[in-house]
Amino acid sequence: MSFWRVRIRPLAWLRSVHAKLFLLLGLVTSVLTVAVAYSITRNSRRELESYSRQLTIDTAGTVETDVVERDPAFRDADKLDQLLESIAGPDRSIFQIDVFKRVGKSNEVELVRSSGDEATVEWGPEIGSYLTLTKPQAELVDLNTGGRAWKVYQPIRSHKPGQAPLGLIRVYCDLERWEVVWDNNLKRTYRTLPGVLLGEFILLWLILRVLISDPIEATVLAMEQLERGEAGARIPIRRSDELGLIAAQFNGMAVQLQRAGEERESLIREIRGLNANLQDRIDAALSELQAKNVELAAMAERNALLREELGGQERLAVAGQLAATFAHEVGTPLNLVNGHLQLMEGQKDLPDKVRERLGVIQAQIQRVSGIVRRMLDLTRRPQLHQEAQSFEGLLEDLHQLWAPTLTSHGIALDIDLPAGCRLNVDRKQMEQLFLNLMKNAVDAMPGGGSVRLSARPAEESTPNGLWWEIRFQDTGQGIPAELLGQVFRPMFTTKPEGKGTGLGLSICREIVRGHGGDIRIDSVEGKGTCVVFTLPGATAQA
Repeated sequence: MSFWRVRIRPLAWLRSVHAKLFLLLGLVTSVLTVAVAYSITRNSRRELESYSRQLTIDTAGTVETDVVERDPAFRDADKLDQLLESIAGPDRSIFQIDVFKRVGKSNEVELVRSSGDEATVEWGPEIGSYLTLTKPQAELVDLNTGGRAWKVYQPIRSHKPGQAPLGLIRVYCDLERWEVVWDNNLKRTYRTLPGVLLGEFILLWLILRVLISDPIEATVLAMEQLERGEAGARIPIRRSDELGLIAAQFNGMAVQLQRAGEERESLIREIRGLNANLQDRIDAALSELQAKNVELAAMAERNALLREELGGQERLAVAGQLAATFAHEVGTPLNLVNGHLQLMEGQKDLPDKVRERLGVIQAQIQRVSGIVRRMLDLTRRPQLHQEAQSFEGLLEDLHQLWAPTLTSHGIALDIDLPAGCRLNVDRKQMEQLFLNLMKNAVDAMPGGGSVRLSARPAEESTPNGLWWEIRFQDTGQGIPAELLGQVFRPMFTTKPEGKGTGLGLSICREIVRGHGGDIRIDSVEGKGTCVVFTLPGATAQA
């Protein structure tokens, strides 16, 4: 047992049975010890008071006997003085004795001698009433010094029966000296009591440790060993009390468990031997099944990807058919309009303002023709014509196209570009990208709002290649969270019927990916949408 092993774990110890019994019994023994000490001290005080009272009465009796036997008539005052001086004094417990004699046949007395200063002795006619006492009378009185004293009256009686008292004796016993003795005893008790209590606590702790804690710890240790699988765990307790009975029952149970474990191990070894071949076949079958499952999962994933790609190709095929129809239907009117514009430009008397506007119209007709061609190119994956160009210059050209629409819809445009921002992109596709994004933003803000376009170096940038992260943010209606995953699908639109084809964002994604970048949309319904995409940069011109 771990009798002398003390583990300092206060919180764990306070929760133990040892702690609870120690605290309870310690409290009980402390209260009893203090009560006994208080009782002894109190009784000691009473015994001292009783002893001093009896001493005072005995002193009065001694003086009475001496007076009756040696000088009953009070003729020899010197002998009386010697007697009083031998018994009383200011440095003694009996500090004053007064002797009175009876005057006449009445109960009046007069002072004969006093061991103290006779001039200060207090007495009067009322003292004569104590002549009628049949036995000494003692009473506690307060002194002028602040202390207390016993005052005893003792009548002086002759040995002759029927004779009246000869006089009266008054004896004072100062309790101050006895108070000092009692105080010393009390202080000695106070000094001894903590040591007694400490000894009781130590003895109680050791007794509880030996009788309770060590057996419990041995039991818990054996249980933990048995729980870990140590079949030989036993409780080393040989006692006839309840803890010994628990230990005996546990040891018997451990023996049975050990036997059962040995039988189980023997049976397991036998079963393992019988199932060795079966386990090998099961493992082989499981391995084959897992391989088939992995192959099936890969096939399912490929099937899903192919299905999604096929759906996209089908939608792009439909878009191609629509683009071809649109190109056929729109191409002829555009050619006619373009021919008339060329005729008008050939007139020499046109004002410069009109000629400038005709130039803008012809440029837009060419742009529409380019858009139709690009719609057709979506089905043919057209070749990019990337070239380095200023992003700021590109936006300035686009702003001329955006300005009328933004003004009419009450939309403010804020552009934040770092100095020298240059892109390595296809200009026509960039125009299509930003026009589609601006059209979506305008449609999302029917009541007006603001658009912020900013650029900064992307995290994908490396010393060998610069990329720009471009953010196109509006304060429009936003996109519901459940629809964000579908906005890039061809033919999908959130706009009312007749206002959208569902190709805008799909085309934007194809343009960005065609340049090697990536695109995503962050949107909160009711707060606006931010389209974030990356484009390759170009080095600044020297």
